[in-house]
This record gives sequence, structure tokens and C-alpha cells, in this order.
Amino acid sequence: MRCPVCSREVRDETELMSCITSHMQQEVAKQAKEMQRVYLMMMASQLTMACVSTHSTPKDVVSTFGEVYGMLENLTGKSDVTGEIEDWLKRSHPESEGS
Repeated sequence: MRCPVCSREVRDETELMSCITSHMQQEVAKQAKEMQRVYLMMMASQLTMACVSTHSTPKDVVSTFGEVYGMLENLTGKSDVTGEIEDWLKRSHPESEGS
């Protein structure tokens, strides 16, 4: 009996299933790593675009992202999302009030 993936000779169905499972786990790990690479490329692209378009440093852009992401993460399950965002904007950027 041979593994259909790698053609390795196996003794029985248990060994065959073990071999196939191993191949599946390797493929899942490979796909996860590739997805992570794609996401990192997208984030790098977005960071670059944000820096170029706003004339900001990467540190400033990432800091702003962290603030906004944290605020949005805290909105999960809240009913008055708009009010919460407005309150957050007033607290975090009081200089923009009255504009």
C-alpha cells in the first residue's frame, strides 16, 4: 500500500492515515504561513501609503492605528457605537472641538 501524496510504502491503513494526516498538517502550516506573508505585505503597503499621503512617520501612523484599533475593539457589544466614537474623539482630540 502507498501513500497517494508522497508514494511512500506503508504497512497498513493506520500508517496510511498517519502519513496523510501528516501531509495535511504540513499543508495547513504552509498555507497559514503564506497567509501571514500576504497580510504583512498588505499592512506594509497600507503603512507606506498612509505615510506618503499624510507626510507622517511610520511611528506616527502605527501609533494612530493602535489608538483607533483599541477604541474600535472596545466597542464590541456596545449599543451606541456612534456616541462612543464621538466621546472617544472628544477625549482623545480635545483641540478639534468646536470645529
